[in-house]
Amino acid sequence: MLCALAIFSKYEKFYNDPLSQRSLIRIENIHQIGVYCWFNNINQNCYVGSGDTLYSRISYYYQNWYLLKRSNLYIVRAISKYGLENFSLYILEYTDSENLISCEQRWIDLLKPEYNLNPTAGSSKGYKHTEESLSKIKNRIISKETKENMRQSAKERLYREGKKGPFENKKHTEESLALLRAIAQNRESHPVPGLKVQVTDLETDITTIYNSIRAAVAALNSDIKTILRREKNQITKPYRGRYIIKILRN
Repeated sequence: MLCALAIFSKYEKFYNDPLSQRSLIRIENIHQIGVYCWFNNINQNCYVGSGDTLYSRISYYYQNWYLLKRSNLYIVRAISKYGLENFSLYILEYTDSENLISCEQRWIDLLKPEYNLNPTAGSSKGYKHTEESLSKIKNRIISKETKENMRQSAKERLYREGKKGPFENKKHTEESLALLRAIAQNRESHPVPGLKVQVTDLETDITTIYNSIRAAVAALNSDIKTILRREKNQITKPYRGRYIIKILRN
């Protein structure tokens, strides 16, 4: 089935030669938030994505490192196979961070893009793991750090729901405090300070701590400037309406 965009004319901007028009794309979209579409001019298949900001996201497709790293994505494979010169770029809709995911979902539902792995915007619903990846998931050993993240996530969920945790209002005894102090003083190795990033997914209630901002950027398909900017207004406006981001500074 050909992408519905072939006969659909409602969009914000159109670039018929993204390679030579890259500077124009940057100028017109560097401060914009919205939904974009890569359209294959050879087979008329397409991919719908979103960016906050738009150009920061679109610029990834010009980078060889990204094409190599994300070769599991259909759109990346298609660009590698046909070349970006055989694609057109549509800016489907400009919006804001709060409505970005819902806008992307609306366009996915409308166009039914062939290159989208997932039918749901901003999630992995609909994606099927390989037998190898399923085996790794089943046999994985949960680390202490992961267990702590799960515990913290459960605690935050209880807080949001107005419930008390099992240790609410409980205090350590003098004996236990003395023991904790002794353990801290006799610890052979101390944690090395670093700029880690804590990301809480409000939909799955899973909190993940990344060892660097770049690692968080790669996981969220975002960019460093967006991560730093979005950290300031997490409580009222979660990033993409879903993620709470906290940079763990020393």
